[in-house]
Amino acid sequence: MIHDHDSLDKIVSYLSSQTSLSLCCIDDGMPYCCTCFYVLDVQRMAFYFSSSLKTHHASVMLKLPKVAGTVADQTRSVTHLQGVQYQGRVRLLADDEEKRARHLFCTSYPIAKLKKAPMWEIMLTTLKMTNNKLGFGKKLLWSRHD
Repeated sequence: MIHDHDSLDKIVSYLSSQTSLSLCCIDDGMPYCCTCFYVLDVQRMAFYFSSSLKTHHASVMLKLPKVAGTVADQTRSVTHLQGVQYQGRVRLLADDEEKRARHLFCTSYPIAKLKKAPMWEIMLTTLKMTNNKLGFGKKLLWSRHD
């Protein structure tokens, strides 16, 4: 497994090229997952996504903000397999943070301007990328050290 600046560049490049993530939270001891469109904020190493407060996952995340999930290609070729597993803490954004995140999100998804659902941030704590394009089973790691 590799954990260095070059690894982070490869992970960021991959995450920046993708559009959707699986988002998993824990509801009363049971896992619950959904899929969301996202944008990556490289400066903060965070995902931004938009989701109504009326969703089940929103109510769960407000109670327990620890989340995990994946970003993955759909391919039948094992040699081209790439994907990222992540862990982080989610929070509902407000004020200037919400405006900044919404601007980034709507730049990637202009249709989102039509529906003003709340903006959320997943502050990433760990990333683990499998990248078989670099060699079968090649893992790239990143973790936040604040």
